[in-house]
Amino acid sequence: MLITPLTQGFGAKISGFDVLRGREVEDVARLRQAFAAHNLLVFQGGADMPAERQVEIVGWFGPVLGEGTPWTVLDNAEPAGRNVLPFHSDITFVEFPLAGISLYPQELPEVDTSTTYVSNAVAWDALPEVLRRRLRGRRVRHYYDSSHDMGFDWPVFEYWHPACMAHAQTGREMLFVTEHHADRIEGMDEAEGAALLQELFAVLYAPERRYEHVWRAGELVVWDNLAVQHARTQVAEVSAGRRVMRRVQLGTKGFLVQAEAVRQKARA
Repeated sequence: MLITPLTQGFGAKISGFDVLRGREVEDVARLRQAFAAHNLLVFQGGADMPAERQVEIVGWFGPVLGEGTPWTVLDNAEPAGRNVLPFHSDITFVEFPLAGISLYPQELPEVDTSTTYVSNAVAWDALPEVLRRRLRGRRVRHYYDSSHDMGFDWPVFEYWHPACMAHAQTGREMLFVTEHHADRIEGMDEAEGAALLQELFAVLYAPERRYEHVWRAGELVVWDNLAVQHARTQVAEVSAGRRVMRRVQLGTKGFLVQAEAVRQKARA
């Protein structure tokens, strides 16, 4: 098995591993180490991978969430699988964001289609020390009130997370702000906070720190949702062909449970 780091400072490609049948203890241990070190793994050679095998592999890296079946489907026939998505980590606007995400293409258009990633840890390391000092000890509001744009009827979400978050497993410091959901910085007025967020976004989303994964059949991508952000930078138009991605999530508390708790609190 060969683990080849990507050039953006995070992520690695996995080759020489039997993606459909391999489960040797030594290989799984190496993959877990690689996931902790690189935060995003690209498995190649998994043609016609069953959903159960995707769940098995993803489960090597943490507890699989399953509110119903342990996998869902993102289809560009629906807004959630088609629309442009700004950079984000999933459900940071609740107390327990997802720990990890995986995608596997079930159908792909003939034209290139991609998902783009950046690393919160790489971004923190790249920040000037003066910005790090301004952020330490502060929290950032993650806010979401546009679920109707995606065809969902959810309540308004708001949660304050540390701007500098230490990874629970590795202890590595990460810049935990996203262009999709972060909108206020604790202890700053709206104008000052907005200006600082733009400075942070310029570091986070610099072109040289992005990894654009152009999807190919048989590839499985698994990433750490707290350490890595993702984006769909172009509309996945149905007219260009079907884009159907099977998704498996890692975490300790699912979104629907947390959404219902927020709904009940709002009603109260």
